[in-house]
Amino acid sequence: MHELSLAQEIFRIATSQNLSSPPVAIGIRLGAWSCVHEDSLRNSFHFVTESTPLKSTRLEIERLDEIWFCETCQQAPPMPNNSPPASLCPWCNDPLSILESVQEMTVEWIEFAAEPDFQTPPKANNAGLEHEST
Repeated sequence: MHELSLAQEIFRIATSQNLSSPPVAIGIRLGAWSCVHEDSLRNSFHFVTESTPLKSTRLEIERLDEIWFCETCQQAPPMPNNSPPASLCPWCNDPLSILESVQEMTVEWIEFAAEPDFQTPPKANNAGLEHEST
């Protein structure tokens, strides 16, 4: 149910924009440790928006990897995929800290359909179409 409350908050943020058309897409960033399941979030968002103008709005979710950083060396050591995080810097042996906010979820952007560029059609030339009354 955690994802349902997040989906409701995404909906609230998107509808607070007070624009004339519903968003086409909403970009979400999920930290590696956010404990949010992407499929559950998508399903919850669909449930929240199914009878609203946002029913066809899609969520575009970007999952952030954790980035470990050494304050002493001012470097981020490479971490092989699917490996447990190292607790010490490989260069100076000082403890590593997490650089990215890996526990958060943020709404990064909201995309709206491009407004059509309406132009006033030119006035018709009425020359020769005037009727003289007698």
